[in-house]
Amino acid sequence: MNTEPTYEELKQVVQDLNKESTKRRLVEEELNIVYTALNSAAHAVMITDEKGSIKYANPAFLRMFEYEFEKQVRGKYADKLFANQEGRRFIDIESIIDKSKGETEIFPALRKDGTVFHVEVSTSSITDNDGNDVGRMASFVDITERKQMEEALNEGSEKIRLFAYSVSHDLKSPAIGLYGLTKRLHKDYSDVLDEKGLRYCEQILKTAEQIAALVGQINVFISTKEAPLTIVRLDLKEVFQVIREEFSSQLSIRGIRWSEPDYIPQIKADRLCMIRALRNLVDNTLKYGGEALSEINIGHEEVRESHILSVKDNGIGMKEQGNHQDVFGPFIRRRTSKGVEGSGLGLTIVRQIAEKHGGEVWLEPDQDRGITFYISIPKYLQLSP
Repeated sequence: MNTEPTYEELKQVVQDLNKESTKRRLVEEELNIVYTALNSAAHAVMITDEKGSIKYANPAFLRMFEYEFEKQVRGKYADKLFANQEGRRFIDIESIIDKSKGETEIFPALRKDGTVFHVEVSTSSITDNDGNDVGRMASFVDITERKQMEEALNEGSEKIRLFAYSVSHDLKSPAIGLYGLTKRLHKDYSDVLDEKGLRYCEQILKTAEQIAALVGQINVFISTKEAPLTIVRLDLKEVFQVIREEFSSQLSIRGIRWSEPDYIPQIKADRLCMIRALRNLVDNTLKYGGEALSEINIGHEEVRESHILSVKDNGIGMKEQGNHQDVFGPFIRRRTSKGVEGSGLGLTIVRQIAEKHGGEVWLEPDQDRGITFYISIPKYLQLSP
């Protein structure tokens, strides 16, 4: 019986071998591309097996953790790279919840010599063709400088906060005392003081009131940054009524017409903050609108993701060119503000309130006269418990 393969069978074997060789070559080329990419990557990268043992570390990883050779880390357990227990659990393959997206966290890491530095770690699971976990890949970014800058910024913010509290406290008591004494002097000795003396008393009283108002604005500025939001379903018509009544005497004396929408849907926001923001916008309009101001129009527009409130006036407007967003910075005042009382914090507080809600504030000068201020409040805010 002839058991030798036929020509066709030999031909098929050769073709199968060629296919396997081609597949192997393609796999090797792909692996070489991946290996080259990992070796030239700017971020530190390591790969572990399913038990957490390091199987690969790229040159950026060795530089970051200050190892000379890959063999110094290969075989080590990755959890030894972290300085706290949270980081050690994070590298555990079983801790992955969303294997498709992976996770990103910040942890203190350990260099070869034991010194601690902060890294941002992004990790993801490695699976085989059947979807089984076979390892984990992690990339590291050294954020030491970022952490130092954040700490310096937080320290600076705390110093500014304490300084502002100190200034407001040190100013308030003398201002109140000065106001009270001058008031008494003006009342009890008005028949003794001449016209110039009475005028001096009035100027001192006015200055003391301005100092007290500035102290109040500084305290509002600080509390706006620190106080947590209480998000409720807010009836804006009720808020507008509060603001309108607060300024009713000024509106009546100056003959300014107030208009607002007949219907506005409820929004989710902090009630006190919204009253404060709209109060500051209306107050700003009354202060800087000039004698030409005759209308204040409160508006509302609902867009896809936000509610947009607006305060529009027909006053003297803004003559300056350039970046109008500057007016929302602290102690920034317009050229037209000369002779107008103000702390320079009103619009800054509006900006803080908007940003604290996840929104924005901006302005648009009208071509002829007037300005429109806008504040956006996102719809996605969650109600406070």
